Amino acid sequence: FSAGLAMVRRTAEADVIRLRKYEMPIKRVARNLCLDPALIAAIISQESRVGLLLDNGWDQGRQKYGLMQIGREQYQPFGVWDSEDHINQCSAILVLAINEVRARHPTWTWDRQLR
Repeated sequence: FSAGLAMVRRTAEADVIRLRKYEMPIKRVARNLCLDPALIAAIISQESRVGLLLDNGWDQGRQKYGLMQIGREQYQPFGVWDSEDHINQCSAILVLAINEVRARHPTWTWDRQLR
């Protein structure tokens, strides 16, 4: 169990270093969309390991694109895979999804709505 936690910690530390490159775009997008920048950064880390897992912006199956891994079946990605435009597009989709959950489950706590 502790070996797993150590691996998670090392992964997070490596991602934090790579996230520095995107700090300002993340903060601008977060401010414009009223999101916590840490939420955007966490999604970027979880979905693509801050680009480490991507091949020209695509996942292995070429179904998802960019730092935040937008599905090409549902949306037409725009912007370069690691651009502020792309982060903004994916974050705007996130806001819509959060608002849908909030509308369907108004009694849920904010933490539960985010899950």
